[in-house]
Amino acid sequence: MSKISDQRRAEILQAALKEFSLRGIGGVSMSEIAARAGIGKSTIYEYFPSKTELFCASCRTKIQRVEEQFLSIFMQEIPFSRQYELYVEMMLGLAQEIDFNEVLHMFTDGSLTELKPVIEELGTDVTAMVEQAIRRAQATGELISDLDVDIIAACLLSLPNPHLIFRLRQLGKKDPVKAVVKLALRGIRAEDSQKAMQ
Repeated sequence: MSKISDQRRAEILQAALKEFSLRGIGGVSMSEIAARAGIGKSTIYEYFPSKTELFCASCRTKIQRVEEQFLSIFMQEIPFSRQYELYVEMMLGLAQEIDFNEVLHMFTDGSLTELKPVIEELGTDVTAMVEQAIRRAQATGELISDLDVDIIAACLLSLPNPHLIFRLRQLGKKDPVKAVVKLALRGIRAEDSQKAMQ
């Protein structure tokens, strides 16, 4: 594809994502998406043969951006504790950006079926990134070596609860992200293990 074609495709995806978020896949026509993108409806069909394919492609684009954020965090050469802080902060940012009315409009039973493989792939990719980061932290001595990496990764990925951070902020707790990360990593950091043995 040429730069112009790539740009046009990106504009269509952006317009589609906005329209789908406002009214869901069933409540939006290709004409409305075309109008938002400032193009003719037939141009959309040059890029996407159906509304379902356009919906899936626009959601994949959004999911890909999230995956890139994960990658930028967990592939950095910094201590795992700092990576995890950045992850918690990223999840907080995503939670603040989410408009749950938009989510309800976008994701009907049919659309979730279409996106299930994409969402599962994201979960697999993110889990692999975190597992790799944990193994690096074990190799450097930051985390204890006898961890079940699969279980630790699953626990750490499920732990960041934006409501907990928001509540701690309301209570006036200083740096609640660091406090939550410290609690989450307690017992699996090598320094905690060494202190317990003394």
